[in-house]
Amino acid sequence: MEDGLIVYRTRDAKLVYKLASDPKIFPFIADDFFSRPDEWSVPDLNNEHLRCFAVSDDDGPCGFGIFVAENNVHWKAHIAFLPRAYGDKAAASFKEMLERMWKETTARRITGEIAQENRRAIKFAVRAGFEQYGVNQKSTLRGGILRDQVCLGISKP
Repeated sequence: MEDGLIVYRTRDAKLVYKLASDPKIFPFIADDFFSRPDEWSVPDLNNEHLRCFAVSDDDGPCGFGIFVAENNVHWKAHIAFLPRAYGDKAAASFKEMLERMWKETTARRITGEIAQENRRAIKFAVRAGFEQYGVNQKSTLRGGILRDQVCLGISKP
């Protein structure tokens, strides 16, 4: 892990909300049904079917990952980083989150869906080892337009 970079499990909903509602993150997770941060809420981080990791560097919190169990072996990932963590920091942090998910849970497959126009996030997931397995057509509403999401997944090594 890079100097000063830590990944830790958290149940701190205020921390996750602060990161998710940041103007550099929120537009990428919002849709027409929650287009303002005050319309969105953090899921129950004490739920046994959910894992949340926070990432901090020398300047404080800079990202998070929420993994939600679809069943005992399939979990869905929701990842976000502030721009200062883009690149090596985000890659190392996400790798650590995945390693912990394989070690600490019954997860055998982790998937995610990313808005087709968010090419940077798709490339990030692919560099982390995720493979595209499909497209969820017209599955999110943004700006009054139904948009496709790219389906990506990774299986436990």
